[in-house]
Amino acid sequence: MANERTFLAWLHVVVILAGASVTIVTYSRNDVINQLYGIVLLPVSVAFIFYSLFQYLRRSKMIRQKEPGPYIDIVGPTTLTVILMASIMTQFFVKLHAFLYG
Repeated sequence: MANERTFLAWLHVVVILAGASVTIVTYSRNDVINQLYGIVLLPVSVAFIFYSLFQYLRRSKMIRQKEPGPYIDIVGPTTLTVILMASIMTQFFVKLHAFLYG
């Protein structure tokens, strides 16, 4: 049960990211910078989907085969967080540059 709850929690994050991406693209109208950010955010959410599915399947197999573990993954969430932060920071600095020099 814990494996399924964790998978659903990751999917909750994916829905929020994908929804934000679609909303940004939809309401950015003629602003190319915002549209680009929305388009870049969508692959980030897809990366979250693939990571969560991979972890769910790996842990399910380990549980079925009664392997002792480890079940924890430190590298995956850290990598996804760095990717998400990099996309947000890039958008911030692009907007700041456009505000100051554009």
